[in-house]
Amino acid sequence: MRNTKAFKEAVAQTLTELAHRWVTLAPATVQDTIERQITTVAQRLRIQVRSAWRYFDASLTADRLAQSAASYEGSSSEKDVGQAPMPPLDNPELAVVLAGVPDSLARSGGDLYAVIINVAVNA
Repeated sequence: MRNTKAFKEAVAQTLTELAHRWVTLAPATVQDTIERQITTVAQRLRIQVRSAWRYFDASLTADRLAQSAASYEGSSSEKDVGQAPMPPLDNPELAVVLAGVPDSLARSGGDLYAVIINVAVNA
């Protein structure tokens, strides 16, 4: 689907609509969203993918993506979001373990459960 002319035009139109709304998203995010929308429409209406393009609207897609981006920014703008927790002053070993949490997350591919187990075992 991604190699079709309709798909490439839809991505370009959606990115243009997003630019008019002063929203910047990665092209891969827009591509994934459009592919998911078209596939879902084709499955639900039981039509071919090429027929589902008539139901695509770049403006509506851009509106939804802009709302999603604004919602994400609003939910993560609270104080201390993204800041590592401060360990107790009387436990330097825990400070060393907690300092390794971001690296452990990166090494585990974002597996928070494995990182928490590692912290619990080593703390």
